[in-house]
Amino acid sequence: MISVVIPLYNKADSIGRAVESVRNQTVKDWELVVVDDGSHDEGANIVTAFHDPRIRLVAQTNAGVSAARNRGVTEARSEWIAFLDADDYWDPAHIENLVGLIDRFPGSAMYATAYYVVSESGASRKIRLRHEGEGGYLMSDYFADVLEVEHPVHSSAVAINRRYFAQIDGFPVGVKAGEDIITWARLACIGTVAYSGKATASYVAPPVSAHIRDEVIRRPQVPDYVGLSLKSLQESCVKHAASLRLFTADWYRIRAMMFLELNERIRCLGELRQAVRLSKLRSKDVICIGLLGLPSVTRKQMLAWIRRNKARG
Repeated sequence: MISVVIPLYNKADSIGRAVESVRNQTVKDWELVVVDDGSHDEGANIVTAFHDPRIRLVAQTNAGVSAARNRGVTEARSEWIAFLDADDYWDPAHIENLVGLIDRFPGSAMYATAYYVVSESGASRKIRLRHEGEGGYLMSDYFADVLEVEHPVHSSAVAINRRYFAQIDGFPVGVKAGEDIITWARLACIGTVAYSGKATASYVAPPVSAHIRDEVIRRPQVPDYVGLSLKSLQESCVKHAASLRLFTADWYRIRAMMFLELNERIRCLGELRQAVRLSKLRSKDVICIGLLGLPSVTRKQMLAWIRRNKARG
């Protein structure tokens, strides 16, 4: 049996679709644990309205997505746990895809499938992968796969074995952004990552339009827990030390772009400096510095244009 964990916080507009996508799976031997993390909308009522004995709703005081996922794993009855975010959804064969990986690579620390990215316009595209094809394989270097093309792993397309999950103490509680990045990195360092190139999950991306972006962007946390954790991981993850160093540099570049969008120029430059210390200066760094010199309104328009083109793949 596969246990499915959905963290829920004020997602009444999409939780029904997510739950329905689990109920429509070709594999019927599953349970669904939805953890309501102190929502203020009708999301919890939408879940209970399904009247499916395989679905359980667990309520807790708001503690963040990491705490909600960890609670879901604690409540789950299976050795194997798959994650799905409340605003994403699965194709009917997603659990079948994951089970195929588990059967083929039973000792892996993490299982993941390719996924579709759904834009604010509703357009959907499959992510670009380092290895083409829809077959399953073990990643020789998870961090190299991330760096070469697009991030192959998304929270809504991952399954884990609870034994490995316990070894890394679950998702880091209190981290508001990047909690999944450090969790997958830790798992990749203690075991193998089994991957299916067949896309069976859909990730609904946040809006990229300039007039909407201000409402969804989150300020990066200070101090940077994820960056400090990745640096610490470099000392113990010897087998992937080189690629993990570059992976960490890319994390700083992500933070730099977020500070750029928030018009916090000094912090943006500080994150870029950290990135360049770990890897060579890249063209995207030069572009970021160039954007810093633009007026705020013009910069937002340029960033929206860049995001739209990136979203098209």
